[in-house]
Amino acid sequence: MIAAARLVEAASRLAGRATVVVVTVMTVVMTVALVLQVVFRYAFGQALSWSEELALLMFTWTVLLAGSLGVREGFHVALTLLPDRLGPAGRRWLERLILLLVTGFGTYLARSGWEFYDGTTGQLSAAVGYPIEFLHSAAMVSGGLVTLHGLARLLATFGPPAEARP
Repeated sequence: MIAAARLVEAASRLAGRATVVVVTVMTVVMTVALVLQVVFRYAFGQALSWSEELALLMFTWTVLLAGSLGVREGFHVALTLLPDRLGPAGRRWLERLILLLVTGFGTYLARSGWEFYDGTTGQLSAAVGYPIEFLHSAAMVSGGLVTLHGLARLLATFGPPAEARP
């Protein structure tokens, strides 16, 4: 079990690093597309036909991928009223339950994303003309990453507490 947990953690760490790079690049592309849209509209009186669609594509992927990073890094907002009232053992079991639910949600998101992706296969975006599956695969990929990161964090709760780890 320990070897499997290490493998899942290594995959989660690698996926997390790659996700940071992809989110950064997509954020830059989105920002450039929006700046160009504003410049062309107000400086030249011509709206670009592709910039809004590209920005929406980048925004969708960025939000969903960054959400998966939130699971990996644990930076989502959390209410601590109940965990603060529990002892260390109770807190650990509550954390496991929450991570199990998060992992289940990621699996559901990936499966639902696949169904949506599959149902829209063959369509093209209106302005740019890219395969619409690229937009619709964001939920599937994000769900897979949420599942991976949630599972890695869940398995880590069965090792020594974070305070005891070197």
